[in-house]
Amino acid sequence: MPGSPRLFSLCRVLARHHRLFLLAHCSSPERRQSFSEDPAAAGVFQEVTILDDAPAPSWWGTQQHRLRLAPHFVTRYRNPDYHRTIVETVGKRLMTSGPANLIYVDGLWMTQYVTVDHQVPVVVDLHDSNTLLYERLLARERRPSKRLPLYLEMRSIARRERSLARFCDLIITNSTVDEAVIRRLAPASRTMTITNGVDTEYFAPAGHSVDRPTLVFTGVMDYGPNEDAVVYFCEEILPLIRRVLPDVEFWVVGADPTPRVRELARAPGIHVTGRVDDVRPYVQSAAVFVCPLRAGAGMKNKILAAMAMRRPVVATSLSLEGIEARPDEHVLMADGAEAFALAALRLLREPSLWQRLADQAYALVMERYSWSARGELLDASLRRIEAAGSTKRSSITMSNDVRRQP
Repeated sequence: MPGSPRLFSLCRVLARHHRLFLLAHCSSPERRQSFSEDPAAAGVFQEVTILDDAPAPSWWGTQQHRLRLAPHFVTRYRNPDYHRTIVETVGKRLMTSGPANLIYVDGLWMTQYVTVDHQVPVVVDLHDSNTLLYERLLARERRPSKRLPLYLEMRSIARRERSLARFCDLIITNSTVDEAVIRRLAPASRTMTITNGVDTEYFAPAGHSVDRPTLVFTGVMDYGPNEDAVVYFCEEILPLIRRVLPDVEFWVVGADPTPRVRELARAPGIHVTGRVDDVRPYVQSAAVFVCPLRAGAGMKNKILAAMAMRRPVVATSLSLEGIEARPDEHVLMADGAEAFALAALRLLREPSLWQRLADQAYALVMERYSWSARGELLDASLRRIEAAGSTKRSSITMSNDVRRQP
């Protein structure tokens, strides 16, 4: 799938009624080629513009950035010429794409290139509240040397998310928990929740049984909460499971593992794959999908994908935020190392429980988490916002990255 799974899945539905033009960053030449050659993208976007990456900042620009206490992703002070160029590129594209009558911004990062001067409605899909993410990271951090940078970044991001109400006609999040944070920061903002979905044709059950006690976790592995989750699992949970089932294997599947994550693979039975073209074979071959997240925000697509492939899930309560899965009916929920280990062992040793949870989770996903329903909900909201604008229904979509990432 070209683009982030959420962005592409929603745009695939929007393309039925809108003309979409995509502006996106894409640092990886491999991803850029893959995206440009993917026929699915051509069926969704009328035109794709790849934006240049920001150059290395000057010494003076770095000092300006620090003095302004700007979030880490902001380029306005570190690279003022680059920032101005991207803003102008967006403005020009607005005039040459129909003209466009709405900007749909994917992620907080890209909001810095949208201004009130563009004079068209702006909708931003934050996915998660980054303020909430940093609040949770700060709550877990005990080292004073790390707490101060986290606190300053949290304050900077909170200011950025609060400022969105000044120029955004609608702010979208993927869970009510994240939406509540945005409304706390900016009570006057117009917000809505569109939860994540899953491509049930792509993430489909394999139909074969599992004959090995294998546990799997998927995700981009240079993302702090994912790194923390797998390190926590390997150091505190997995040893408890192996006291009962010594031959259990744990697979960490995902791009860009940090040195700390790669080091985990030195232990017997722990596998760190790095980037893979397709995560499905790893999930399909697993006995249990585990999600031991202790930090982070937003709805976890990885859990929906596992449920769609009829793989039972053990997850922390934080991992299940925004998902209408009931503990002991659709998933097993466990907080704390001992409780998590016991839940995983139950699924590994009780075939009837394994089958019941797998079947009921699959039924839940099929009933409530289709991308089509979520895309139609978004389309209805965009139609109301566009009502006073052009009837040509062309839209600019801005994304921070172009990725193939299930």
